[in-house]
Amino acid sequence: MARAKVENKYKAILDAAISVFAAHGFWDTPTSLISKTAGVADGTLFNYFKTKDDLINEVYLEIKKELGERTLDGLAAKDSIREKMRHVWNTYVDWGVENPDKFTVMHQIGSSYTLDEKVKAAAETGYLEIQRIASESIAKGEIRDYPTDYLGAMIDMQAVMTVQFIRQNRAQATKYRDIGFEILWNGVTR
Repeated sequence: MARAKVENKYKAILDAAISVFAAHGFWDTPTSLISKTAGVADGTLFNYFKTKDDLINEVYLEIKKELGERTLDGLAAKDSIREKMRHVWNTYVDWGVENPDKFTVMHQIGSSYTLDEKVKAAAETGYLEIQRIASESIAKGEIRDYPTDYLGAMIDMQAVMTVQFIRQNRAQATKYRDIGFEILWNGVTR
């Protein structure tokens, strides 16, 4: 019972931080607003996270873990590199559309915050299989010999644009997701 209560407060703080960061940005968000949104006392937040930096790092890590798990789900069942890349793309874009606050906060933190090196490494562990597939496909000549970290960043930025277009015009979601993938695929294949 006590452990469940602790986990509930921890999750409530993380969820509140995501919501408030998405609305106000993480730089301009006081921890008191996160505590209030989570329904916990101001000091309670610091029982779980020693500093605001610790909270920001943990928010990023939790979001990346969730996205990584979702992206890997079903990936092994795909046969060709095109099917695998399409699965990663569709999953990422769909998750971004379904989770606008998490998507926004992940990109805010990832692009304008210096993450703890251990957190950065832990956040990438969920994507090692994707990097392995990309490296193997490069070695086979299926995709161009570009650095895999660059390919990942390119997919990321293209996904941001695609998610934005879909949010502005949900009726065209499939069209924009398909266009985004075709541009990506044509850019990396021989």
